[in-house]
Amino acid sequence: MPQEIVIKTEKQYEDNMIAVFELQEKEDLTAEDLKQIELMLKAGEKYEAEHL
Repeated sequence: MPQEIVIKTEKQYEDNMIAVFELQEKEDLTAEDLKQIELMLKAGEKYEAEHL
């Protein structure tokens, strides 16, 4: 699993946020899922700060 997710385009940002939402909807979240959500949200926040 990557230690950091880098978002370079608006399309990647949108896909990332959709994936976060879908992962959060999962019934039994594992510790790995929670780490992935955290990485994805950090990447989204970084993209927002730099580009939006």
